[in-house]
Amino acid sequence: MEKAIDIVKNAKKVEMARYADYQFQFPFKNSSENKIASYTLWVSQNGENLEIVTDSDKYVKLTKQDSEYLNEILTGEKLIKSSPVLS
Repeated sequence: MEKAIDIVKNAKKVEMARYADYQFQFPFKNSSENKIASYTLWVSQNGENLEIVTDSDKYVKLTKQDSEYLNEILTGEKLIKSSPVLS
């Protein structure tokens, strides 16, 4: 779980075009208060990356490797990549 928290620390502010695929929360580490950090998560259109927005509107697009790792931790499933459309 520590790696999952570390993955989303460096982020930028952004607005997303559609509703999140997932939402999740973590308790703040080393806090005397019972605070919760909220995250929304999108699977990219090509299905290869996860994109995360924090409750303070910071954004991070994960690498393919981190996306696969985090998706498996959060959902218990492999990240399903969309296949290219053939014409």
